Amino acid sequence: MIRIGLLGLGTVGQGVFEIVNERFLKTSNKEPIIITKVLVRDKSKKRSLQISDDLITENFDDIVNDKDIDIVVSVMGGMEPELTYIKRSLKAGKHVVTANKEIISRHIVDLLDLAKNNKVSLMFEAAVGGGIPIISSIIQILKTNKINRIQGILNGTTNYILTKITREKRQFDDVLKEAQKIGFAEADPTADIDGYDIMRKICILSSIAFKTVIDENNVHMRGIGNVTYEDIENAGKHGYIIKYLAQGLLHDDNKYSVSVTPILIKKASVISNVNEENNIILIQGDIIGEMCFIGKGAGKNATANAVVSDVLQVAAGINDYALLRFDSNALSCGIDGIQNEYYIRVSTENFDQFAKSIDIVYESVKKLKLSYSKGKIFFITEKIASSEMKNLYTKLTQCAHDVFYARMENNLM
Repeated sequence: MIRIGLLGLGTVGQGVFEIVNERFLKTSNKEPIIITKVLVRDKSKKRSLQISDDLITENFDDIVNDKDIDIVVSVMGGMEPELTYIKRSLKAGKHVVTANKEIISRHIVDLLDLAKNNKVSLMFEAAVGGGIPIISSIIQILKTNKINRIQGILNGTTNYILTKITREKRQFDDVLKEAQKIGFAEADPTADIDGYDIMRKICILSSIAFKTVIDENNVHMRGIGNVTYEDIENAGKHGYIIKYLAQGLLHDDNKYSVSVTPILIKKASVISNVNEENNIILIQGDIIGEMCFIGKGAGKNATANAVVSDVLQVAAGINDYALLRFDSNALSCGIDGIQNEYYIRVSTENFDQFAKSIDIVYESVKKLKLSYSKGKIFFITEKIASSEMKNLYTKLTQCAHDVFYARMENNLM
């Protein structure tokens, strides 16, 4: 019998509990898997989930000191106390399965080493991609390939919001409030719309793919909080869709660049047609070429399913995560040398702002397309370096009411 200690009984924790206990999942050798103890912050809290009081504890020691518990499933969220609990579990000789992307992004090497030293497994498929088995897929691809690019839509909440704005011709704040009301966006949506959630996910994937730890400080990140319907409408007039894309590139000179930014993609591309809460991840291998993974990127069932899949791997004695290596000497080169066409929208409140914005753009860009509507100036530039675009953006924000920009990609799948 495989016994589990479950840390956290939020949305994902409830999903794990339901799959394991209500569906009576068994391993391939028919050995039962049961949850014997659940850690919560408040035992007295009323829950819709039917669970015996005997299973619930507020004391982590009841789990870590229980010699009969084989696997700790950690789905609490946040950095502490979950990081401490994961470390203590590994040191106690217990396998750990977690969905915590923040912890894995920042501590992936230390935790994998701790697991190895204590002859147990640490698994975290659920940290990225929801129901998409992307980490196990990357591990398999790396057995025969060098991965030089990984990119995609990695956040279901922001993809849902952009989809609704595009289809229903509504503004960002209106759709965000609706998403919060139905529980699809957090009360504080900062991690999603400012890019922190996606940044941690692309750090994990790029670290594994490029065999070097990606520091979060080396990720170029911009949010989508000031996207308007007018931006999406104008992008559409030129044949593009606006998406929020994470991208990791490994360059020939053994340097990498990682970014999380809004992007204009051709309407006919596969990525443009991945909508709602779905995620898409594209991987480029030097032998296999480009591979595409699409699936539910968020939600109780998708994430809980990934957690339980890891539990089954541990129960079956499979630990492909032990194959992970982070011994590459690749270094970050930033994105300053990358050239793209850019879409820019400048919102002005008076003629002075309008005139200054026009002058600033024409001083920096030789060839561009320009249109104007109701106080908003829309530009499409020729190919310019990302460093030039950042300087241009800084200048525009000093004289205009609001500025949004996104690079344009014409060759994505």
